[in-house]
Amino acid sequence: MEISQIKEKIQELENWLIENPNSSERNLIESDIKKLRTLLEKNHE
Repeated sequence: MEISQIKEKIQELENWLIENPNSSERNLIESDIKKLRTLLEKNHE
């Protein structure tokens, strides 16, 4: 995945959290965001 794709996906997931604040999948989505941010950091090194 390219950096722009990762950033786009993070934004999509964050928007999903805003739109679905009480979802049972919230923890999973937050975990995915953390993984993507970690991936983004590794790509910057």
